[in-house]
Amino acid sequence: MRNDYGMELDPAALARLNDRQLGDLVTQIASAVGADPRKTAMLLGNMDHLRESLQDLTPEQAKLLLDRAGEEKSREIYELIRRKGR
Repeated sequence: MRNDYGMELDPAALARLNDRQLGDLVTQIASAVGADPRKTAMLLGNMDHLRESLQDLTPEQAKLLLDRAGEEKSREIYELIRRKGR
């Protein structure tokens, strides 16, 4: 999936993240898009459910979520996913 800034998001890269890496990534994304920290903490309390939720995201939904962070944060998030998902 390619976003408006020309960056590719490999969904398989997310699946390769361990729980700590995924939690860190979700925390960064949530912060970048202005999510409620309490809701983020609750989400991170059940990593199995979080992984299931991410698997259910369509590429378009994932793109919209990440793009809400703005270009700079979006680039940082895409790069983090790329590096950690190797």
